Amino acid sequence: MSHSLEFTASSVVRDALTHRVVVCFPGPGEDRMELEYAATRTEAWEFASAATLTGLSVRVDLRVRAGLRPLPCRRLWR
Repeated sequence: MSHSLEFTASSVVRDALTHRVVVCFPGPGEDRMELEYAATRTEAWEFASAATLTGLSVRVDLRVRAGLRPLPCRRLWR
């Protein structure tokens, strides 16, 4: 039995990790923490919308760089 994967230009672009998501956890001085992740456009904005409802501060930008971890549980935000 053989399996084939079909890639189209739109699916590759849609799944590209093009956005950086910065999640800011407040705290005094050095207790403040920021976590950075790479995400697709949809994942980034869906996550940011949900996270800000809980009181978290989230920034989304296009500053993706090598080595950024993908957004955890990415499939939840599609």
